[in-house]
Amino acid sequence: MAPSPRPSSASSPDTDAEVPLAAPRALGESGGAPRVADENAAPRAPGESGGAPHGARGKRRRRALIAALVVVALIGAAVAALLVLGPPALRRRIIAEARARGVALDPGVIDVDLRSIRLRDGRFSLLGVRGVSGTIARATIELRGLSPARIATEGVELTLVGTDALEDLPAWVAQYGPRAAALPLTTGRLRLGLRDRDGGPEVLVLADGALERRAAAPVEGAAAPPGAPRPEIGVLKQARVLVAGKEIARTDIAWSLGAASISLGFGGEDLVSAPLRAELRPRPSPSASIELAPTPLSAVGALLGVDVGASTMVVAGTLELRLADGADRTALSEGPLEGPIALTVKGFTLPHPRELDGLLFGNTTTVKADASISADRRRVALSGVEVAAGALKLKGTGTVERSGADAAIAMDLSGSIPCSLLAGSAAMSHLTGAVGLLARDLVSRALAGSVAVQVHVDARASRLTAARVTPSAILRCKLRF
Repeated sequence: MAPSPRPSSASSPDTDAEVPLAAPRALGESGGAPRVADENAAPRAPGESGGAPHGARGKRRRRALIAALVVVALIGAAVAALLVLGPPALRRRIIAEARARGVALDPGVIDVDLRSIRLRDGRFSLLGVRGVSGTIARATIELRGLSPARIATEGVELTLVGTDALEDLPAWVAQYGPRAAALPLTTGRLRLGLRDRDGGPEVLVLADGALERRAAAPVEGAAAPPGAPRPEIGVLKQARVLVAGKEIARTDIAWSLGAASISLGFGGEDLVSAPLRAELRPRPSPSASIELAPTPLSAVGALLGVDVGASTMVVAGTLELRLADGADRTALSEGPLEGPIALTVKGFTLPHPRELDGLLFGNTTTVKADASISADRRRVALSGVEVAAGALKLKGTGTVERSGADAAIAMDLSGSIPCSLLAGSAAMSHLTGAVGLLARDLVSRALAGSVAVQVHVDARASRLTAARVTPSAILRCKLRF
């Protein structure tokens, strides 16, 4: 049987036709029938489809994909190295970074991810600062690349033994302050405890405060040396203040650490607004000052945990302290201290009989004395006490004995009042107008001598309103002839 003839290419569209295999296309050609060159068509620019430039773009894409895969692989390898092989090296790096900022750090437990390093149960001290040590419950070091960018800590406990640390801190700030301040720091739940001596009970505690560091103004004043670094300043927000284990207040405490002094402000977010301010100047000879701005006694009582009742008095004062003469020490922790004290109370006069109203004019009482504080900080001896209220001036001595968070105050004062002034005051208290003036003039001329006045004061710092003031007088008057 003869084979059937092969259908021609001119068969009907409804008839299945055998399509010849196409020749291999050049790289970049599109599918379909071969293109017929158009004599009038403009040549294609590089990068247009249909030619070799399209292949170059594909190569670039493949190279970018390969580079991205390499970067991911490198990051994965770095993370694996940190997590598996790097803890010893990372620990050394953390310790070195802290030491460069003046902190001797034991990081404790270290956890790492791509954006931060977390520390748990660390311990630290300050280089060159005696009597300072602390612990950190948690710290998060945020990273920028491989460098620290910010530190957030929680549960920091700081212990100061004696006052040697306060002497060394200004030198630490001068050496390490600028670099330490360059790294933002926030601290939650800070606890600071001060002890008289190693192993002794805590005398003062500032607890549960949130530490905020703030930008410092440039150092000004004639005392600031050229190029002096800016002080470290900030505030301890709403810290609980405990004295000998007893909480007496919860308040803001502003602080400033400079190259020449340390300042604290109790009751305000900055030193200027704080009613009670203290400054320590360790060089060239250790000294300190405490200043109470004019403040209602009720506010002072609330700050110090003292019962003052519904008082309307306004108090202000200063206390300067330095090492006692002959103290063979340069440290403040064990040396006796001494210095002058001055106090002004508006709205208060000494208890007195009506006949002394003419002498105790005005409503302001001033107190001046020289204070000597024992080495154990438990007893304050007051000498050269001067109390002035109107024309009445008393002198004497006193003591303040600390017992835990309280203190006992005792003062013995004495003075004399001319009989002529006393008689004139008595006359004016019972007679008024021209008659009183005439009686005062007559008795003032008729009497000579003086009246010896003595006043004994017993009080507790925790209950000043219950203070006992016991006056007495001895008449030594005589008639003039």
